[in-house]
This record gives sequence, structure tokens and C-alpha cells, in this order.
Amino acid sequence: MSGNEDIRKNIIEATRKLIAKKTSITIRDIADACFVNVAAVNYYFGSKDRLLAIVLEEMIEEIKISIVETLNAFPKSHPVENILESMINLIYSYAIGNLGVIGYLFMNVENRELASKLFVDAFFKEGDFKQMVFHMMKEASDIQDESSLYARYIMLFSCFCIPLVIQILSDPESGSGLEVLTSEKFKQQYIEELMKMIR
Repeated sequence: MSGNEDIRKNIIEATRKLIAKKTSITIRDIADACFVNVAAVNYYFGSKDRLLAIVLEEMIEEIKISIVETLNAFPKSHPVENILESMINLIYSYAIGNLGVIGYLFMNVENRELASKLFVDAFFKEGDFKQMVFHMMKEASDIQDESSLYARYIMLFSCFCIPLVIQILSDPESGSGLEVLTSEKFKQQYIEELMKMIR
């Protein structure tokens, strides 16, 4: 691997670590975290926006791949409700551990257009991921109508996002986050209630 590629990967990795915890980062934060100057970040990526786009796309794709692999590991005879519950569990755990990414996608004003596009494209545009969730929702409920499924999907997604938004607004980085949202017991209870919406 060339020295240039090493530096590029180092910048991406440092940015991933920063954005996992912070909803707003500067190019100086990135440069300091990987021990390069600001000019080096611009040289390899052109701009902070371009770098963040690469990092966020990678992280979103990784969680989607992780979800698909987890779901595909279940035997076909496994109850679909349990599979869907495992998917929600995985997403919830990932999101709580990467609140900076979630905050950036939901609430970042500086790069609103980029963040919104990444978020909508990942979870609401037509694609394999959305179709897979729709298929599981059909299997777990008696809903077959596409409009009703989409409405239920939006409701499920909205309820899923609310605890994350509360945690972001509570600023867990400064110690003012709501501890209950990160507890395993609360997570399981919350997922059980979400599953009732699908049935």
C-alpha cells in the first residue's frame, strides 16, 4: 500500500471515529485527529463535505450489509417476527453507539442537503433493503396493501428514531444523556413495543 493511500485511509478512519461521537466536526478536528495539516485533508479529499460524504456512505452501507448478513443467517423456518426483532435490535445498538452519525444525518444544518440525501436514499428510496423489510412486515402481519405497509414502515421508523433524537438533544457527550435509553432492559422493552405495531 502506498504512503498516499495510508494517509488517505488514516484520514477516513479518524473521521469515522470523530463522527461516531460528535454531530459537528471541523476540518481542523479531522486534521488534528490524524496528525496531518488541514491542507493534507483538502489535498486528498477536496473538501470536508466530500470526506464526510465518503465516510457516511461507507458507514450506512456497512450497517445495511451487517443487517442483511444477520437476517440471512437465520434458517428459512425461523419465525419472521424474531428475525425482524433481531434487525431492529441490531440497528438500535448500532445507532446508540454511533450517535454522532445519527445526529449528523438528522440534524446537521451545515451540510443539510448531503445529509438528507444520504438518509433518504438509504432508508426510503426503492431498493433491496426497503423491499426486504417490507417482505418481513408482510410475513409478520396480515397487511398486504403497499400503501398500508409504507405507512406502517414510516410509523415504525419514526418511533425507532425518537429515542435517538432525544439522546442527541440531551447531549450525551457532556454527560447529560438519558441513561435509560442505553440500558439493555429498556432496549428490549422498547423493541417489544415496536413489534406490537407491526402485528
